[in-house]
Amino acid sequence: MRYHSNGGKPEIVHHKHAGFDEYEISIPRKIGPFAVFYHLLQVKRLLNQSLSICEDVDLIHVQMGWKAAWDAVFLLKKGKIPLVVTEHNTDWLPQDRQYPVWKRKLTAWAMRRASAVTAVSANLSENISFATGKPVEVISNPVSEVFTSAEIHNPQQRGPVFLHVSNFNLRQKQSDKIIRVFSQYAQENPLARLQLNVPEEAFNNFKSANPQYCWDKIDLLPPDENKSVLLNRMQNADFLISYSRFETFGLVIAEALCLGVPAIYTPCKGADLVIDDKMGICCDSENEDSLLQAMRKAANFSTDRNYIAGKARQQFKAEAVLDAYKALYQKLMK
Repeated sequence: MRYHSNGGKPEIVHHKHAGFDEYEISIPRKIGPFAVFYHLLQVKRLLNQSLSICEDVDLIHVQMGWKAAWDAVFLLKKGKIPLVVTEHNTDWLPQDRQYPVWKRKLTAWAMRRASAVTAVSANLSENISFATGKPVEVISNPVSEVFTSAEIHNPQQRGPVFLHVSNFNLRQKQSDKIIRVFSQYAQENPLARLQLNVPEEAFNNFKSANPQYCWDKIDLLPPDENKSVLLNRMQNADFLISYSRFETFGLVIAEALCLGVPAIYTPCKGADLVIDDKMGICCDSENEDSLLQAMRKAANFSTDRNYIAGKARQQFKAEAVLDAYKALYQKLMK
C-alpha cells in the first residue's frame, strides 16, 4: 500500500512477483483539513475490496514505516484474521517526543489492536513495548544475498580507511560531524582517509562552504545503483562509520558486517544491532569527542573479518529472517 503525488484515482494495482499475486493499494496524496478522513475512507474501502479479491486470507502483515500502513493497522483488525505489525521506522515511534501527542496515542492504540508486533532491533522493541504495553518480538530485516554470500577481503592499508554511506546530502548534521571530526583526526594520522558514498552535488556544495576541512584526505564515491559497487567499496574499507541519532534500521551497518567490515556506530533507537566488541566500536552520538576516540581506537583495532561476517550472516541472512516469521505466523494461525 502506498500514497503517491501523481494525481489519478484510488485503485488496486495487481503485480506478480515470483509466481505470487500482490495487490497494491494506491491512493493519491491529499492535503487540507479533510485529508485524513479522505485517506482513511479510501484505505478502508480498498482494503475491503482487496479482501474480497483474495479469498481465504489466513494472515495480514503490514509495515508501520509509512502513513498508509498506519491506516491499515487502524482499520484492518476485523474478523478472526491475525494481524502482524512490523515497526522499523523511528519516525512513527509512539514514544518519540517530536511526534505529535495525538498521533503518538493513535499509533500506540493501533498497534495494540495487532495480534503480534515485531521490531527490527531490541532497542526499538523495548521502546514500542513501553509505549503500547504489548510484548514485541525482535526479527531482523534481511540483508541481500549479494552481501551474505560475497568473499571476505582483508585489505592491507597504510592507514585506516573509513567509509561513510549516507542517503542524505552532506548538509545533514551527521555527515557534517563525521567530516569535521575526521579532519581533526587526520592531523594526528596523515595516512588516514575518509571515503564518502554521497551525492556529488551535495558533496561539492558542502566542500565549497567548508574549505577548512582536510579535503585532500577525503574521497568522493558517488552512489551507484549497482549493489556490487557498494559491496566493493565496503570490502576495501577498514571501517564503516554510521554516526546517527535516529536510524530506521542499520541496514548499511548490517551489510558491512556481513562482509566482515567492522563498524563505528552509535546506539540509536533503531540500529542497535547485535554487535560485540570484536565487531565494532560504539560511540556517543551526542559527543563528538567520543567519535574522535573511536577513530583513534580504530588504528589499533584487531579485526577477524571471518568472525564478524559469520556472526552477522547468521543474524541477517534471508533464511534466518524468513524462518523467524514463519514460526510467528504458524503460532498465530493455530
